[in-house]
Amino acid sequence: MSIDPRIQTLFAQAEQVLDRDAFLRSVMRRIDRERRRSLLVWAALSIVMIAGLALLAPPVVTALEMATKLLPVSLVDIETKWLQLLLAPINTVAAAIAIGALAIFRFFRKILS
Repeated sequence: MSIDPRIQTLFAQAEQVLDRDAFLRSVMRRIDRERRRSLLVWAALSIVMIAGLALLAPPVVTALEMATKLLPVSLVDIETKWLQLLLAPINTVAAAIAIGALAIFRFFRKILS
């Protein structure tokens, strides 16, 4: 059985002594290049996100203002003041939304488990 000369040349190349400093510099150069690239990508994404938020801010603020006006509205008008105060936490649109969200959450939890 003979040894393949191509394998011998590969082993001979692997035995050569490499310069540690040059290798270290090249690795550090690649690491720095990757850091700069990731920094540029994050900076670009941040600029795009800030621009998107600036464009979407007025509609979001308007929606939040509408929600803050709508959520405390009573569902049922109650004549007596003490009963109105007693039922205030559950007699609002916010309470109905919260109860609905809890019901949906429990429904999906029951189905998925």
